[in-house]
Amino acid sequence: MTVIKPFAVRLLASLLVTTLLMTGTFVPAEARPLPAQHTTSAAQSGARSAIVEGSVDRSSIDLEATYEVQADLDWAARTIDARTALTVRNTSGGSIDRLELNSLAGALGAMRIQDARVDGQPVDVDVIDQTILVPLGGVLPAGESVHVFIRYTATFRSTSTGRNYFFTRSDGILSVHRWIPWISRQTPFWSAERGDPFTTAVSPEVRVTLTADRHLIYATTGAPTGRQGNSQTFVARDVRDFNLTAAPDFGKLTGRSVDGDTKIVVYSRTLPRDMMLDYARRSMAAFEDRIGQYPYARFTVTESSGGVAMESPGHIWIPRGTPDWNLPSLVVHETGHQWFYGVVGNDQVSEPFADEAMTEFLTRWFLGQFRASRCDKDRLDRGIAGYDASCFYEVVFVQGATFIDKLRKDVGDGRFWSAIRDYWNANQFEFGGTFALLQALRVAADQAGVQVYSRYSSRFPRYY
Repeated sequence: MTVIKPFAVRLLASLLVTTLLMTGTFVPAEARPLPAQHTTSAAQSGARSAIVEGSVDRSSIDLEATYEVQADLDWAARTIDARTALTVRNTSGGSIDRLELNSLAGALGAMRIQDARVDGQPVDVDVIDQTILVPLGGVLPAGESVHVFIRYTATFRSTSTGRNYFFTRSDGILSVHRWIPWISRQTPFWSAERGDPFTTAVSPEVRVTLTADRHLIYATTGAPTGRQGNSQTFVARDVRDFNLTAAPDFGKLTGRSVDGDTKIVVYSRTLPRDMMLDYARRSMAAFEDRIGQYPYARFTVTESSGGVAMESPGHIWIPRGTPDWNLPSLVVHETGHQWFYGVVGNDQVSEPFADEAMTEFLTRWFLGQFRASRCDKDRLDRGIAGYDASCFYEVVFVQGATFIDKLRKDVGDGRFWSAIRDYWNANQFEFGGTFALLQALRVAADQAGVQVYSRYSSRFPRYY
């Protein structure tokens, strides 16, 4: 679960973050002559750096980080100038000497690092594919905190073909996925043809201010907290990502969840907003009833510039051009990801079954659309690089969903959904995984007197 810092630590962190951001001169890019280097250091701000001499050749994803981000978006030039101040607490249980931050601006946006600081001191970072390696200039002991500032510029792709859809301004929509330098682990973006090559940790708070060269309507993770001219600020809590789409002419439709606790906002240029709202609303109610309460006060459903549908905490993409017959499946699937990937995370690179098969099961269970796979029966325990592009969906999604549904039928609805709730409750805002999910279902099978080892060992030899 999220660790809450004492008030005094939060206040000191906030003051230093504010100082870093101010020295980054957050004004519109065209009016900003940045100094050659920042002058703020931990000592000058009155804080003692926790970094000590030495090296341990170790990083970790088990860190608590808050993010304060300001970004200038140039719609005409398709560029972004992003400044991120991180306050990182080492909750990994051991010392670290570097951070491994994830950002698709490196893999897709020709990222150009303009400035990088650790406790106010300049550092040389390496951008390797989608990973930014940030040396701490020493060792950060367990339990200590460090302040990191990263400023980069990047260019959005001009089409949504291939994997460009993650980071593009095309067809009248800006689609920006995985852009904030975020605590992660080093993972290549291009190693697999399908799947989500990201594993990210939950942050207790993310504050983002977006300033554009024109009026834009934003759909984002989190909730809007204020607008001034062409600048708007959003805040999200307990999220493992912050993504957005934007357009000058988004239409908007607002509704509420069945229980009234969640505001649902749908943005689109061409897709039917009423249909998307209806399926988001009804599937959210079904998943809350079977699994647990949706954790955020707001849920945005948005048309993206193209590619495939994508999930974010509190925010999902449905690609432009999606036919009406396919909208229910995409909306329900991405809504289901709010529970599995969003609240209960997993290593999406090496264990796609834990989120994709589980979410596809929820989708097909809700819609009543289970079907046979169009690919040969295969193992379900490989990473995303272990499947051909032509069969990744048919094996992990379709066969995985059918595998889970067979367990549901064998153990009975009561025991099955109780096991899913136990797994979800035990791993909220942390990491679950394929083995933990299977073990939870195995408990239900044992209670029902159903033997599952043979089916587990044949489909998951990595674990059984």
